[in-house]
Amino acid sequence: MKKFILLLPLCFTCVGLLSAQQIDITAQEIASEAQFAQPFDVHVELAHTPGYQVEIDPQSLPADFALLTEKKEDLSPGTVSFDLTFLPVNLGVSTFTAVNFILQDTNKNILAKAQTQEKPVEIAEVEFFKDPNLRDIRPPYIPANWFLWFLCALVALLIIYFIYHFWRSTRKDVPAEQAVQDLRPADVIALDKIHLLLQSGLWENAHYKLFYTELENIFREYVYRRFQLDVSSDTSSELLRHIRKIPQLVPLQTEIRNYLNSSDLVKFAKVVPEEPTMQQDICCVKTVVQATAPRPTQTQTDKQEAQQ
Repeated sequence: MKKFILLLPLCFTCVGLLSAQQIDITAQEIASEAQFAQPFDVHVELAHTPGYQVEIDPQSLPADFALLTEKKEDLSPGTVSFDLTFLPVNLGVSTFTAVNFILQDTNKNILAKAQTQEKPVEIAEVEFFKDPNLRDIRPPYIPANWFLWFLCALVALLIIYFIYHFWRSTRKDVPAEQAVQDLRPADVIALDKIHLLLQSGLWENAHYKLFYTELENIFREYVYRRFQLDVSSDTSSELLRHIRKIPQLVPLQTEIRNYLNSSDLVKFAKVVPEEPTMQQDICCVKTVVQATAPRPTQTQTDKQEAQQ
């Protein structure tokens, strides 16, 4: 009984120390309106127990807003502010879901959490310059001898029609060749296509949108071949939600999110990417392919060694 009485103060002391580690949100600024594919700023201030670090939980970032930049500033030993820049990826009313901030010690142990409030945000289309007072000062274009041009076009179509039917009547019926199916592993196909893309000259000729479109097609095709998941028509936010269901891709979702954000900026916001950014995005796709490629079994390894 005496030992139990002596342990009671120690238990209360431990509970007091644990409860002293706190984190609270003191200010939150989230706009109610934003424009599609335009930067969207969020400001959050937090008060926390001094001596610990405050970080954002990446798992809690909203799916309809892509995080572009994060600026953290310590206002005092017990207060910190976050200036976050997001990119809206869906039109209409989107919910800016709650973002978790975690209090950590030097060993990355989570001691406490604070959560922002959810808020609906109206995402509008980008407004273009329109002035009703502008007038077209060019004279109307009237083609000369339009009937002659029409007659020439009609004759050209008739010539093409007769040539086509003559070719169809004289050629031999040849059975259509079956499409050759690529039976190589998904990772080998993806890495080969990335190499061909880098050799295609699209980047050197400043075809940045087409370059990133082809790179994303390679990534989506690899996800389909490797995990039998058709994401060819998914938006970036939908693709990220599917990735969270694949255990092999969960550790890489931060890198994939950054790559998809960079790709969307080039394809939809017409951002001109820098050379280091392109190299980083190529490296991200290669890393995903190499990290999730199936490892050969012991039997396959023995066969390869026997062949060598």
